[in-house]
Amino acid sequence: MIDSGRTTGADGTTVSPNRFTIVLSESDRAALGDLEKALTSELIDAAKQYASDEGFVLSGEVSVSIVTETSLKPGKFEVMAEIKVGSRAEVGLSGSTSSAPTPPVVPASVTPPTVATPSIPPVPAPAAAPLAPVRKALLVFADGTKVSVKAGVLSIGRSAESSVPLNDTNVSRRHAEIRSRGEGARIEWYLIDVGSTNGTMLNGVKISGEQKLKNGDALMIGGTAARFEVS
Repeated sequence: MIDSGRTTGADGTTVSPNRFTIVLSESDRAALGDLEKALTSELIDAAKQYASDEGFVLSGEVSVSIVTETSLKPGKFEVMAEIKVGSRAEVGLSGSTSSAPTPPVVPASVTPPTVATPSIPPVPAPAAAPLAPVRKALLVFADGTKVSVKAGVLSIGRSAESSVPLNDTNVSRRHAEIRSRGEGARIEWYLIDVGSTNGTMLNGVKISGEQKLKNGDALMIGGTAARFEVS
């Protein structure tokens, strides 16, 4: 690079390039991170040492700049070398990873040397709100039998087609129903007598119409006792 960019001065001395620009892709530049400053310092020392070993003349201070090029692919780079004397510069070399040199023109999209900006981590997605607990209900009969009261309509009667068939002569074929409203943590249950002969009692009181159920309520359906439990 230095050899290709050198030139012969008017006095016959060999003048070496003293300003170098290294063009990297954005990802390669970001990968350098805090090492960029140390790398440019080492390259400056290497250029000075090589020029001294070869007997080349440096017309000014050696500088190395690293810039980014948005269109450059990762793993590729370009190096441009020039001789800078005061305010006048002579282009000495433009190089790349390929064997053929590229024109010594800094692309318009090249950004000025800056400290590499670390990649910004993605913003974590907000945690999903916890699901509301689902309330469950049971009918617990005197003999220990437990019946799950699911959402919808639970029919109770002596008929075998009932959701809860009861072998009790005091119970009508279609005696009562437990109906649910709402869902999840907001679900509620209601007890309705559907025209039974002996009636339906809630906590010792015969009901008419529908009555809202709560945990621990005592039901008497004909002659069959049960307890309503919610968890």
